[in-house]
Amino acid sequence: MIRISFFFLVLISSFGSIFAKELPFILKANEHNKNITPELYLWEKTDTENIPPPINQNDGWKKTRSNALNFNFSKRSYWLKFRIQFREEIRENLYFVIRWKAHDLAELYTPNGVTPIQRVGDTLSKSNWPVKNILYPTLLLQGEPGEEKEFIVRIKSESIMSFPIEIMDEAGLRANLAVETGVFSLSACLYGMLILVALLYYRATEYKEFLLYTCYAFCMGASYDVNYGNAIELFWEDSPLGAEKVNYFFFNLGGLFGFQFIRKFLETEKFLPWVDRILFFFSVILGLTLPLIFTMETIAYLTLTNEIIYSISIPLILISGIYLRGRGNRKLNLFLVSWGMYMTLGYISIFYYMGFLEYGFFTVYSVPLFFPADLLILLYNIIQKYSQNLEEKNSLLETLRGFINKPRYARSKISGLDVDESLNALEHLMSTEKLFAEEEVTIQMLASKIGLSTHQLSELLNSRLGMGFAAYLNSKRIEEAKLLLKNDTEDNILNIAFAVGFGSKTSFNVEFKKATGLTPKQYKSFVQKAVL
Repeated sequence: MIRISFFFLVLISSFGSIFAKELPFILKANEHNKNITPELYLWEKTDTENIPPPINQNDGWKKTRSNALNFNFSKRSYWLKFRIQFREEIRENLYFVIRWKAHDLAELYTPNGVTPIQRVGDTLSKSNWPVKNILYPTLLLQGEPGEEKEFIVRIKSESIMSFPIEIMDEAGLRANLAVETGVFSLSACLYGMLILVALLYYRATEYKEFLLYTCYAFCMGASYDVNYGNAIELFWEDSPLGAEKVNYFFFNLGGLFGFQFIRKFLETEKFLPWVDRILFFFSVILGLTLPLIFTMETIAYLTLTNEIIYSISIPLILISGIYLRGRGNRKLNLFLVSWGMYMTLGYISIFYYMGFLEYGFFTVYSVPLFFPADLLILLYNIIQKYSQNLEEKNSLLETLRGFINKPRYARSKISGLDVDESLNALEHLMSTEKLFAEEEVTIQMLASKIGLSTHQLSELLNSRLGMGFAAYLNSKRIEEAKLLLKNDTEDNILNIAFAVGFGSKTSFNVEFKKATGLTPKQYKSFVQKAVL
């Protein structure tokens, strides 16, 4: 009976050993990439221990059983053990891909080896990486068809990100690179288009919101392209760590411009002074971190600072917008949509950075992919806020026309024309017929009256007076309005606005203050006191 019991225990132990044996990873014939993180064995050691742990010592190795790893700013070293079988059909290389860029060092060891056979990471020049044509730290796995091999990888990283480990073949590597490069190249084009439109609006209106928006969009676009796109391949190929710091620099600088933009757009200094002070304080903190990014050995603490700032500021800005909308500012409808979307995606990103959410395509890429759409809505909202009248729309169209026609001015349309005579004719027409007072006056109408083509008049205004047609009209309207205000022929500001050709009191106030630094009412009071 004792012998039977002993034989039964040995049999159970043998079966347990068979079933407990580590099985190799293998890509099927139609598979090109596979997340192997749940099946990896992990051993955590101190940073100073550079010798691989014994491969057969079971009490130290633990199965990860998770779809992603998260080191959460740890300064320790992590050792990963895995077994892989190469496909029998073909001779091929496989790739051990660490799906996040910000890793200090990763080293590949063979069983019982004491020195690494490959090294990759931020601390190394990318020209020394074993695989250079991919965005992530990647190790090259080589073997014969059907061969089964065991490897150990040491990863040292203070990255807070949750990230998976994937095995890829050549086709999977190329497809991954093509998708990410293509998507973020398209995203970069969208950023460029939004920045160009915002710059043109700034040139046409000189509203600071457009300039701050431009700086904000440029910095955030640059940050996302460095972090997710292929800018690192173009500018920092030999310095991945430098690229990571440039990413943080643009991100923090973008945050600084973003807070200044929000302060201006929501007019928090006027309506919500306490919110304005908080946003200004956050801007100062981000400004102070800019030089630290390039002097500190690690940016882990700066990442935590950013998380705290954005965790507070994003909902604060949304609540402020809702409050101001409730006070009757209907122009904030699109802003609330835009910022609400940004807050949703932003918190997904923040929770991912803090380790509450695991790696996933939407979790990681939602902000950089949807941010251009968010910026588009926001830009339209700024335009909607200020483009309430015909004059400002014409000003933009004239700026666009001047920008598009700039190369054509190299072949001048006014060569051989008596420029002084044409300018005198234009001034005489304006002083006698006062065509600027007609709200629907067009450049074609004015050009025909002085015997010029539309292109000739446009070039004449831009090259000799330094302004477009809409700006010229507004300058004449402001001159006439100043005379009316000075002579006190009309007390009603709105009547003066209509009399000189403006379509609304708002547009009159904006253009008058842009030209004189005073509102029409302030100017009238000033000139009347000067007379006394």
